[in-house]
Amino acid sequence: MKSILLTSTALVAFAGAAAADGHATPGIGFAGEAELGYNDDIEDGFYWSADVDVTATAALDNGVVATATFGLNIVDEGEEGLGNPVTSSDYVLTVEAGSSKLSFGDVDPVAEDRAGLVDGMEAETFNDQDTHLITADFEGILVGETEIAGFSAAVSFGVDGEGGNDLTGEDLDAMQVYVSGSFGSVDVEFAYQEEFGPTPEIYAVGVSTSVAGADITVAYADNTAVTSTGIQISYPVGPVTVGGYYTMNDGGSDDYGLSAEYADGPIAVEAFYDVADADNADTSDSYGVEGSYDVGNGLTVLAGYLVNDESADSDAYYVAGEYDLGGGAELLVSYAEDEGNVGNDEIGDPEYLHGTTVQVSFTF
Repeated sequence: MKSILLTSTALVAFAGAAAADGHATPGIGFAGEAELGYNDDIEDGFYWSADVDVTATAALDNGVVATATFGLNIVDEGEEGLGNPVTSSDYVLTVEAGSSKLSFGDVDPVAEDRAGLVDGMEAETFNDQDTHLITADFEGILVGETEIAGFSAAVSFGVDGEGGNDLTGEDLDAMQVYVSGSFGSVDVEFAYQEEFGPTPEIYAVGVSTSVAGADITVAYADNTAVTSTGIQISYPVGPVTVGGYYTMNDGGSDDYGLSAEYADGPIAVEAFYDVADADNADTSDSYGVEGSYDVGNGLTVLAGYLVNDESADSDAYYVAGEYDLGGGAELLVSYAEDEGNVGNDEIGDPEYLHGTTVQVSFTF
């Protein structure tokens, strides 16, 4: 792999050449949110947090824009009360010119983030941020992207200039590539991951189109140990959209699933049934139904019931009410149960806490 010094020099040269042609117009923006809540299933009962998102932008005279974003976080640590230190996270530096962009920091690897193939594809095991930033001890992710002749192309690397990453010792490693575009009414995508430490090389391709009102996707992926071929179809019938997929995993198990989504006026309901192993459907299926009803005057009622037979004590359910207080404030009251959830959080799609919760949140 080429040294990170080369990449750093290119970044400096790119931004420096732009600055030489004109002056930058700086701007700094802030946005934030805060929450205070009580939950009867956590040790101290009360919890709180606050986050401030900072965006600094410099628009250069020749059309180049440099942007730095990061978050400032205050989280309840339990022992120190409100005296916890402020931490920063999610730092990203971006230099953009026309249809091309170069980003560095806490960004997603491109194949893992963008590939939209078919559900149940066991070969689609692209490295995510945990592998890049934690396991390999990378300092950040470098992403370059551009648009050429109607196609979008992106490449990403894990970056570590201090002796290389922990798995292979390279400064730039764990490359992923993603390309997407259209040929008439047919959309195509290609994703690639190079072999990185114990994780495999992966090739994946997907093709999507619409036929007689139905959206159809066909995809193929190969990660050396498993090859996956899948098809996914969705079709709207009035306010209901029905869908299904079937994936054959050579070296694994076949997966399939059905779903239905209803949205009409104040009512929204989603139901699904998934089987992770077609030969053992009784012990590998998961299903559920979740819905919401907009009562009016800012009040929305939500409820859900979920079952996952792959784990013991898998039944989960929740009921909740969310009330818009106006001005970016919201009141939440919820009750959720999921004994199979070790952390007792992120229950259902709304990701509620286990037990009874009363929370007020503010957006600034």
